[in-house]
Amino acid sequence: MKRIFFLIIWISIFQTLSLADDIRYFQIEEMRIGDSALDYFEESQLEDNEQGWHNYSYNEYSTSYILGKGIYNWFLVSYRNDDNNFIIEGLVGGLEKSNYDNKECNNEIDTIALDISKLFKNTAQEEKISYELTADAARTYPFTGKSSVTSLSFNFLDGSKIILECYNMDKEAKKNQSFLKSVLKQNDSFRIDVRSSAFAKHLKKNE
Repeated sequence: MKRIFFLIIWISIFQTLSLADDIRYFQIEEMRIGDSALDYFEESQLEDNEQGWHNYSYNEYSTSYILGKGIYNWFLVSYRNDDNNFIIEGLVGGLEKSNYDNKECNNEIDTIALDISKLFKNTAQEEKISYELTADAARTYPFTGKSSVTSLSFNFLDGSKIILECYNMDKEAKKNQSFLKSVLKQNDSFRIDVRSSAFAKHLKKNE
């Protein structure tokens, strides 16, 4: 709860910047869409931690898994393969939870969603949805098992997105070859997923 409190503070700080509904005003530990990932990480760190999942075609995008040092336990940083500046097109911040009940998850999503809606007044907020993440989803996301996901999305006029998500992992899920299984140990998690318009279109095209 302490971490979520600090997360809300980070969001609230940037409400004064709401001159336009531009996703580049939204920061996750000072990082934002349009920044160079090289401002925060070494090139070797990004390249050594690139992952080959989520249909991020190696002809277009790559994603690096980076351990967090502050509020977040880990980050997923996405960028175009042909971009030597490693401009951030997608950014996920993950907070691990040992146990996550539905009430806690929904309360945290609602609280943060309220801050986002105040910051970006002209974005379209979708209805909150819940679904099961099955073994077949391993092809498009690095988890398997009958895990439940609660998600709420904000759609910007240019097609960019902010997605708030709670992952309640099935602790009895069959062990798999996910690169995150040994790191996250199938823990529950709260995530903020930020996508540029180009990256959001790319993911939708490959759904």
